[in-house]
Amino acid sequence: MKYQYVLYDLDGTLLDTNELIIRSFEHTLDLHTPGAYTREHILPQMGAPLFQQMELFAPGRSEELVATYRRYNLEQHDALVTAFPHVVEVLRELHEAGCKQAIVTSKVRLTTEKGLALCGLSPYLDAVVTVDECEHHKPHPEPVLKAMALLGADPASTIMIGDSPFDIGAGQAAGVATAGVKWSLRGEAGLRPHHPDYLVSDMLELRKIILGT
Repeated sequence: MKYQYVLYDLDGTLLDTNELIIRSFEHTLDLHTPGAYTREHILPQMGAPLFQQMELFAPGRSEELVATYRRYNLEQHDALVTAFPHVVEVLRELHEAGCKQAIVTSKVRLTTEKGLALCGLSPYLDAVVTVDECEHHKPHPEPVLKAMALLGADPASTIMIGDSPFDIGAGQAAGVATAGVKWSLRGEAGLRPHHPDYLVSDMLELRKIILGT
């Protein structure tokens, strides 16, 4: 296989949480900063740590906004989260082929594990690195390097897959191959300028790249 160690972002990459995230932001911002922001303000920040995002929208009030966001997000989670097409199938096949797979996410562990369990991905993962375990966050390489250490990964055999420039930047900073997913809300046009090694249209194409077939 071409890549034995496979690292994934979670939201917008494996799990379709886009509507949940946007609705959670809209609920929070409408409550705390009514009329100040729209979806167009939210989308460019998706993928960054939550506190960092809220500090941009309401400086000095991020804790208050994060509490509102997380409460709404948990209440709506199971109704709005699904896996993208072929995610479960491909993760299972890569696991059976001997790939070591990990999640590298800017989410907290609680909602990370909730999403993985809901969509049946946990059995195929060898490590999970969340925002709770890192001092620095994507695009800093620390989360990627931490996942690689947990897997015993060789950089030359590792690929980081994500839907945002934060994912691509973290992988590049860690010295591993990177893949951007075209089903990102940013789309191919929003990812290509960050020069990932691959831009993939679906999980089946990603599987071929990883296995070298």
